[in-house]
Amino acid sequence: MAAFAPLFGDSLKGGEGDVETAASLEGKEAVGLYFASVTCKEFSAELAKAYSEALSAKGFEIVFVSCDGTEEEAGESLKDMPWLAMPFGSKAEKDALVEKYEVQEVPKLVLLGKEGEVLTVNGVSKITEDPSGEGFPWQEDQTPTLSEEEVLVRMGSVAPEPGESGLKGVFINSKNYLPLGFVTDAEESDEIPFSGFKLKPYTFIDKEKTLTEVAKMGFASDWDPYKKEIKAFAGQQLLLMFDPEKTYGEKIIMTTTEEAYNREMERIEAKRQEVMDEFLASLGIGGGGGDTAEDDEAAAEENIVVRDLPRECKEWVSETMEATRAEVSNFTVQNIRPPMQVMITRARMHFGKACKFSDSGENLQNCRPQKDPNFALQRKELEIGIQAVKEVHTCACQTTWFRPVNKSTQYSPAHFLPRDAGLGYDKVDELTEFLTAVSVSVEEALQTNETVDIFQEEFAHLGSEETGDVSKASSNLQEIRTFTDVGFTKGKRVEWIEWVPNSTDMLVSSYCENLHFCDKLENMGRVGNSSILIWSFQDSLAPHCNLVAPWEVTIFKFYPTDNKYVVGGLSSGQLAVWKLSDADLGYALREKNKKDAIEEEKTSAVPSISHKVLSIIDDSHRKAVVAIEWLPCEVFFDDRGRRPGDDLGLPGLLESINDADHQWKPVHKIQLQRQDSGTEMGCCQILYCHDRYDDKGTKLLTNFFASTEEGELIYGDWAAQGGEDRKPEFMKQMFTISKTFRPTLSLERSPFFPDILLAVTDWAFYLWKDDLWKEGIKEPLFQSSYTSITFTRGVWSPTRPSVIFLGLATGGLDIWDFSDQSHKASLSAPVTSLPISSMSFLRHGDLTVDQKLAIGDAGGNTHVHVIPKNLVKQAGKELDNMRKFLQREEQRVRYFQDRKLELGTLKEQIEKQAQMAADENAEDKGKTTVDQDKADAAAEDLYQKLQAECLEELKTM
Repeated sequence: MAAFAPLFGDSLKGGEGDVETAASLEGKEAVGLYFASVTCKEFSAELAKAYSEALSAKGFEIVFVSCDGTEEEAGESLKDMPWLAMPFGSKAEKDALVEKYEVQEVPKLVLLGKEGEVLTVNGVSKITEDPSGEGFPWQEDQTPTLSEEEVLVRMGSVAPEPGESGLKGVFINSKNYLPLGFVTDAEESDEIPFSGFKLKPYTFIDKEKTLTEVAKMGFASDWDPYKKEIKAFAGQQLLLMFDPEKTYGEKIIMTTTEEAYNREMERIEAKRQEVMDEFLASLGIGGGGGDTAEDDEAAAEENIVVRDLPRECKEWVSETMEATRAEVSNFTVQNIRPPMQVMITRARMHFGKACKFSDSGENLQNCRPQKDPNFALQRKELEIGIQAVKEVHTCACQTTWFRPVNKSTQYSPAHFLPRDAGLGYDKVDELTEFLTAVSVSVEEALQTNETVDIFQEEFAHLGSEETGDVSKASSNLQEIRTFTDVGFTKGKRVEWIEWVPNSTDMLVSSYCENLHFCDKLENMGRVGNSSILIWSFQDSLAPHCNLVAPWEVTIFKFYPTDNKYVVGGLSSGQLAVWKLSDADLGYALREKNKKDAIEEEKTSAVPSISHKVLSIIDDSHRKAVVAIEWLPCEVFFDDRGRRPGDDLGLPGLLESINDADHQWKPVHKIQLQRQDSGTEMGCCQILYCHDRYDDKGTKLLTNFFASTEEGELIYGDWAAQGGEDRKPEFMKQMFTISKTFRPTLSLERSPFFPDILLAVTDWAFYLWKDDLWKEGIKEPLFQSSYTSITFTRGVWSPTRPSVIFLGLATGGLDIWDFSDQSHKASLSAPVTSLPISSMSFLRHGDLTVDQKLAIGDAGGNTHVHVIPKNLVKQAGKELDNMRKFLQREEQRVRYFQDRKLELGTLKEQIEKQAQMAADENAEDKGKTTVDQDKADAAAEDLYQKLQAECLEELKTM
């Protein structure tokens, strides 16, 4: 019993105190390890009864291993146990036993033999089933076995030999492999042996179920062509075998006679037994016979003592080492020059920009072959020529390009004609035999669609190329209405859309002609009729009302304090005002007399409303009005646009039109000019700055943001005053980072962050913060990556602070969600096949009501979509996360600005030090020149002195 001391320790706890482990377990037939806690009292009582009445007398001893949390609970458990126990403090020994015998739950009883071998781990069930111990010690067979899947893997293919009777090849659809039991998983996986198209060697089908399937599904069943053979089969189960070689014409072979079934089953069972015998033999188990030489050798092997000694290191010897080294050196390209170091950088504004590489060099000069007259040698025929030359081999490049390309591969021409010259009419029999042999296989391949086109281009079916960086995920936008009218909208584009205030089913759209620039020049100056159409959800076939204008209406807005007035900007630069009734806005029914009703029924005309007021064209804008911004009520203008005065508003303006001398002129106008060149600039978007104060706390009422026709963002003051000798500077700051030489498409404030501006250009959009320029920072907080598809419009989401909707020239809609990702759009949705020209949200503030987005395209169609809930309701702390994102971007911009100033200062210091060093070198050089002149003069004096002495000596001689 010395084997138990390492398991339990040197001593155990008994009823009368500690006892020695080896002595207490000496002579026991079996020792039970009882893992339990105070919660196992019911089974502990059952085990104590069996132990006292029967098991103790049969040489069974139990050692209790406590799984309680405290020593008091362990003492409570041990109180009614008449056997030994491990000390509660032997934590290391208990943990080792729990891990060794894989104790996952209690109670658990593990029975060990005299030498510590495991008899059974199911002691709890043994005690419950046999409390008297008739089958004691319940030793279980520990012989390892193979699972059914492992047996099938080892068996491999069990396909029969060709020509056997009672077998037939059947075709089964691959989707039915799983229901038939040929695979355990329909998806192919390397971890699952039988999955996908890797089939089991054999399986069985029930005859009655198969016939029932045929009767129910008819010709749609795989077994319909073989129903006669299945009915004629005498047994209840049919055997199906997998034959990858298609010996019987198909991959699956079915037994059609009982004789064939019995024959194949005997062969399969024999192969299964062979697999099991090989497995047991590999474990040293199995085999019969008496005491043979092999048994003696096996017994001798059992007595081998394995010593764990360190392995002796010897010199590595390889017979092919030199040959391998020579081969590697032959294929290794030796560097004949030092490696080049190249650093490629890219501006951050170009990060994520889509690139498309091509082998055509658009900016490279073509290199075409040409004759050089200097080397055009005259050829002459020689009468006699003798020269010994080697064998000549002609080589050529496969592709003759006349322009630079990435790569061209050269091949040697294959002279196959001499090789195949021996194929003549005498080979016809061999060709006939070959075609006869492969004709059946080719026909089967054509029928099962398993042919492969060897001339197919490998990359032809890889999918369409991504035209941008947009995710292909769908946004599930639902289109509920489309408004169009052949008489009003044909050949036009939707220029602007507004929802009728305090209404959820009325919207207004203006339309402009889709003309090229040359056509616009021809029609310039001609007065025509343009329309603003009011649409109602109650009638989507015809407009509810038509607002007539003398010129195209490029933009319009409802008067904030009175929704019955509409102000529109015309392509001629003028402003027009319309007055609507409650019936026009859908608030009330239109009153009709009998005569008007008859006339409307005859003509079915849409009610038209003419403008009430039109601004004087001489004092209006010189270009089309593209932006209208309402000023707060506390802002007034006098004739100079600075001092407060009386403002009657639109109602007062309409009352004054009865005056024949009244002319609607601007009360104040400015002309923006560039500070560097003084040239005039045109604006295309404008935003008024609310709630701004100067350093003294005075409220500023005259500041604005605007965008130029070249995409720049400017900050200005329309009340700026000039000096005696200079003009007023209305433009205070200009931000040129967004300059694209194209007009800015949209300029909006965030509905959640009033100091954040969204500017959309053709190729990118920008997020600006309107107070960073005061610190000398002219960079945006965020700039999107350039895309290959141009933007046409952009709007903020009215309910989610981190979502932006962008219209595309392809008719799609990109949805950027900064809470998801910021390097590309999170979602995309197709809206129309034409470019999107305008977008407008219905702003009602009620999350329980559907959020609607009106989208106009270049074909004159107005689409109304319902935004899905995931793009309407904020997710978690989205507002705080967006605020933190903007703060991080602001910190990044500030860091780069500070770093730029530091580098500028450092550059100035380095240039100053270089200049000082150059001046010192010049002084040193001048000093050196003076010293050199003195040395030359002294040498000349010495030379003259020596010359005089030599002449004197010559005279004396």
